[in-house]
Amino acid sequence: MQAGVQLVLAMGYSVTVSAAEILMRTLYGQLFDRHDLATAIRHARQELYNVKERQAYFDQTIRLEDWLLPVVYQNQPQRLEPRPFTPEEAAHYYGREAASYQPRQPGYGFVGRDLDILQIEKRLLTKNNILLIRGMGGAGKTTLLQHLGWWWQTTSFVEQVFYFGYDERAWSLSQILHAIARQLLDEVQYIRDFQPLPPAAQQAMLCKQLRAKRHLLILDNLESITGAHMAIQHTLSQEEQVALHRFLVDLAGGRCIVLLGSRSSEEWLAKETFRENVHELGGLDREAASMLVDRILEKYGVTRYRKDKDLQHLIKLLDGFPLALEVVLANLARQTPTEVLVALQAGDVNLNVGDSQERTENILRCIDYSHSNLSPDAQALLVCLAPFTSVLYMNLLDSYTTHLKQQPVLATAPFERWEEVIQEAKNWGLLSADPDLSGYLRIQPTLPYFLRARLNTVEQEEVRIAVDTAFREHYNQMSEVLYELQESQDPGERQIGLALVDLEFENLLRALKLALEAQVSIINFYGALSRYLDTTQDQRRGLILGQEILNGLQVYPVEQLKGSSGVELAGIVDGIAKRQLELKQYEAAQASYQKALALFLSNKNLDEKTSKIISSGIYQQLGVVAQAQRQWEQAKQYYQQGLLIYEEHKARYEQAGIYQNLGAIAQKQQQWGQAKQYYQQALQIYEEYKARYEQANMYHNLGMVAQEQQQWGQAKQYYQQALQIKVGYKARYEQASTYHNLGVVAQEQRQWEQAEQYYQQALQIKIEFNARYEQASTYHQLGAVAQGQRRWEQAREYLLQALKILVEYQDDHSNDIALHNLARLWRDSGDASLPSAIASILNGTLEEVEALLRETLEDVDEGETSE
Repeated sequence: MQAGVQLVLAMGYSVTVSAAEILMRTLYGQLFDRHDLATAIRHARQELYNVKERQAYFDQTIRLEDWLLPVVYQNQPQRLEPRPFTPEEAAHYYGREAASYQPRQPGYGFVGRDLDILQIEKRLLTKNNILLIRGMGGAGKTTLLQHLGWWWQTTSFVEQVFYFGYDERAWSLSQILHAIARQLLDEVQYIRDFQPLPPAAQQAMLCKQLRAKRHLLILDNLESITGAHMAIQHTLSQEEQVALHRFLVDLAGGRCIVLLGSRSSEEWLAKETFRENVHELGGLDREAASMLVDRILEKYGVTRYRKDKDLQHLIKLLDGFPLALEVVLANLARQTPTEVLVALQAGDVNLNVGDSQERTENILRCIDYSHSNLSPDAQALLVCLAPFTSVLYMNLLDSYTTHLKQQPVLATAPFERWEEVIQEAKNWGLLSADPDLSGYLRIQPTLPYFLRARLNTVEQEEVRIAVDTAFREHYNQMSEVLYELQESQDPGERQIGLALVDLEFENLLRALKLALEAQVSIINFYGALSRYLDTTQDQRRGLILGQEILNGLQVYPVEQLKGSSGVELAGIVDGIAKRQLELKQYEAAQASYQKALALFLSNKNLDEKTSKIISSGIYQQLGVVAQAQRQWEQAKQYYQQGLLIYEEHKARYEQAGIYQNLGAIAQKQQQWGQAKQYYQQALQIYEEYKARYEQANMYHNLGMVAQEQQQWGQAKQYYQQALQIKVGYKARYEQASTYHNLGVVAQEQRQWEQAEQYYQQALQIKIEFNARYEQASTYHQLGAVAQGQRRWEQAREYLLQALKILVEYQDDHSNDIALHNLARLWRDSGDASLPSAIASILNGTLEEVEALLRETLEDVDEGETSE
C-alpha cells in the first residue's frame, strides 16, 4: 500500500476453493449492481455466513465459519462506478475477445491443476523463461498447456499466444516464424517489414519482438519430432531440429514465455534452452481428482458409489491421471468398484511408480482392462479400428463395414453394435468428436497403439491380415474418389477433395504402406496423395514419397512387374522425375524421365496406342527439362515428337499441353506472333473440352505475350481473366504468378503503389507455399519498384534477398539480371556498404565484387546510352 495501492482484500487464513467462489461471485455481483466496495464486501462476507458448507476432498462436505477470514486494508474511501462501453472501448474489447486464444474444451471440463500452475509460474519467473512440461501419455499435458494459454491471456499475464502441436503436423521453423509473424504483426508490417527479409533476419526480427514482451509460445507433443515410441511420426530432419533449437536459444532469457510439452526428456533441445527447468506433470491433486470423478459418476448415473471405500482405493491407484480415470471409471456403469479394483490389481496397474514410459504402459493396462469388460463380440469389433490414425470418418463407416464383411474371419462380427462400441471408446476418452468437422472423430494416439499391439500376436495374425486388408481396400476405393474430387472442374469439389486428403493423409499413408506389404496396386493411393502434394507445392515430401514407393515396388515378383504393377512402377518413376524437375534437379529429372520412358515402352501389359500416348507425355516432359535449361532446339525436338504421336492417335485434348510448351519457347525467342498462335490453339482445345481451369494458364500466357509487346491494356485484360478463373477454383498457389505479372504491368506504367500491392500478394502466396525459388523474382521486382521511388534501403533488402535465393539455386542467368539492378542501386544510392553485402552472398572478396559491379555498370550505361 505504500507503493500506491488504495485497497486490498485479503484472507486471514487459507480458504477453500468453494469459499473463494462464493466470495468473489457475490463481491463482483454487488459491484456491478453499483454498490460501493464496503457494501459489496459486507454482502460477500454475509453470503459466506449464510452458506457454510464447503467442498473438501471427495465425498466430504464440511461446515466452516470462514466468514471471519476476509480482511480489508484501505488508505482512503473507494467507489467503483461501472458505466457502459464507449463505441471505441466496445470495439477494442470485442476485437480482443475475437482474437483471443480459444482452446478445445475437454469432455469433462478443465479441473484442478492449481498447484501445477503455481509451480510452473514460479519456475518461469524465478529460473528460466523456457520450461519443459513432461508427463506420461494421458497425464493431460496438452489440456494444461492450452488452458494456460487461455488463462494467462485472459488475466493479461501474456499478450499473444502461439500454439504449435506436433501431433497435428511436422512444423518447420519457417512455418512457425511465418505463423507468428502473421499474428504478431499487422498486415502492413508483415508485408513491408517481415517478408522481404532473409530467413535469418526474419528470425532475428521476431526474436527481438518476442523477447521484448511477455507473449507465450507453446510447442506441444515434441516426442513426435524424434519419432519416439508411441508418438505420431511427425518427425523433423536433423537440420530442422538444429534450426528449431537455435530459435529457442535466441528466445532464452527474454520476456517471452516458452512452454514445451513432451513425454520424453528432449535432451537434444535442452542445452542453452530449458536446461534443467523441467516440471514433471503428475496426476490431479485429491480435490481436483474428486471433482473429475464426481462428474464421471454423474455421467454414468452411479453417484451411489461416492462413499464406497473401494472407489477411494481405486482413485488412489489411478493416481489422479485424467485419461486413466476416464477409461477405468466408465466401467462402473456395469461393474461395482470392488470388481474394477480387483481386476486392476490383478493386472498390476500402479500409475504412481516408474518413469514416464512405464506409466504410459500402465495407461495401456487400464485400457486393456476396460477393453476386457466388453463382450468378446464387441472386442472383435473394436479391434477393426486398429489401422486408423488421427481421424475416423463416421459417414463412411458403413463402407468400411462392407469391406470388413467380405473377410471370412470377420464375417460374423456384430457390426450392428458399431454405435455402442464407438460410444465406449468415446467414454474412455480415446475418441472425441471434432468440434469443427461434422462426422469426424479424433483418435487419441494411445488407442491405435493399443489395438495394434493386441493384433500383433501369432494368435491374432489371421484377424490382423483381414482387418488390414479391409482397411486397405476401403481406402483404395476412397482414394480414387479423392483423386477425382481434386481433379474436378467444379471449384467446390476440388476444395472438398483437398480438405479431405488433408484430414485423411495419415490414413492414406497407412493404407499405401499396407498395399506395398501385400504387393498389390498402389496407384489410387499415390494418385490422391501426389495430387494433394502438387496443390500444396510440397515437392520435397512428394519426392520422398515417390522414392519410398519405388523401393517397395522393386521387390514385387518379376512376373508381376511385367504386367500392371510394372506400369505403376513406371508411373512412380515418372512422378519422381516431375518432382526432380520442380526442385531444379535437371540431370536427375532427365535420367528419371528416360527410365520411365523405357519402362513404359517395354511393358507388354499396355496396348500399342496407350503406350505411345504415354510416351508422348514423357517426351513433352523431357522437353520441359530441356527448356528449363534454355536448350531451345532440344526442347522443340521433344515437343514435336510428342505432338506427332498425339496427332497420329487423334489425342486432341493432349495436344493442348504441347502447343502451350511450344508457345513458351517461341515467347522466349521473342517470336511473339508464333507464341500467340500456339497459345490460342491450346486455348481453343480447352474451350472445346470445357476445361475451364486449364484455360486460366492460356489467358495468363497470352497476357505475357501482350506484355512483352507493351500492349498493357490487353495484357491486363488477359491476366484478369486468368485470375478470375484461378480465384473461382481457389487455386491459391497458381494465383501468385498472375498477381506477379499484374505487378509488372502496373510497374511498367509507373503505377508504383498498385505494382507493389500486386507483388506483395504474389509474395505472400509463395511464402505460404514455401516456394523459395519462385520468391526470388518477386523480391527482385519489389526491389525495382522501391528503386524507382528512390527508397534505397528497402530496395537493397529486396534485391539482396533475391540474389541470395538465386545463388542458393545456382541460377546464373537470373543472377546476372539481379546484379544489374544492384549495380544501378550502388551507383544511384551511393551505398558504400552494398558491395560488402553482395560479397558475403557470392563468397567473393570486396575487391572482386566492386570490380564486377563496375563491369556491370559499364554494360548498364552502354545499354542506357543505346536506348
